Amino acid sequence: MENHSNLSHYKELLKLEESGEISFLDENYFELLSYKSSVAEQIYYNRKKYYFLLIHEYLSRVIPPYEFRSKFLQMKREDSKKATIILEDFQELEVFTLAKDPEKFSNLIDQISTLCFEYNEVWDGTMERMSESEFYYLVNNCYLQLQKAFPFENFNNQVYKNLVSSSFKFLMSTIGLDILLILFNIRAIN
Repeated sequence: MENHSNLSHYKELLKLEESGEISFLDENYFELLSYKSSVAEQIYYNRKKYYFLLIHEYLSRVIPPYEFRSKFLQMKREDSKKATIILEDFQELEVFTLAKDPEKFSNLIDQISTLCFEYNEVWDGTMERMSESEFYYLVNNCYLQLQKAFPFENFNNQVYKNLVSSSFKFLMSTIGLDILLILFNIRAIN
């Protein structure tokens, strides 16, 4: 992680925006937007583990499609609110660090978010609504790109290891109880 934020320049750009000295086509306006979006991108990137997990749960059919879409959009909304709060708090911004390249992750998350919105759109009759299988395929495609770009410390292996570990612990506790019951019954018979 590196701190690429230039807080003093950001404050200058905000003053120019407030005074109306920045127009929509001004280079400073795009610089201000870029700074604001980089903070939001970093927030998404910081929570990539949770995005990966949620997408994985949907693709593994652990959670139903409507729940995935709802949770995904809620998480993205929360992250956007957090970015807005950070952008308004100069003390927070002063210690806020940016990764070298969170844009690719953010772009793929934005693609999934757009798919969630498009799935819920009501069409005017001229176009067919996206099917669930098409939605699944497109989310899976984004997920594969995310996995390739961000191997994320063998995320799937870790999920699998946790599942196996918890299953093994449950099995051992069940076997242990069965053995105790058998021993108890043997002693009761004797």
